[in-house]
Amino acid sequence: MGDSLADIEISKDGEVYYVRMTLPNGEVVNMENESFEEILEEISNDLQDRYPS
Repeated sequence: MGDSLADIEISKDGEVYYVRMTLPNGEVVNMENESFEEILEEISNDLQDRYPS
């Protein structure tokens, strides 16, 4: 098993999805969006920017 890239917590309050992404260095990234698909895309884009292949 490889190294952890982030711990991701997704919650929903009403119509809004909230993400709390904790990176290995302790940095916390918060995101919110009304679309589940868009919030997943935001997570993916952020991780791809941080960890290019």
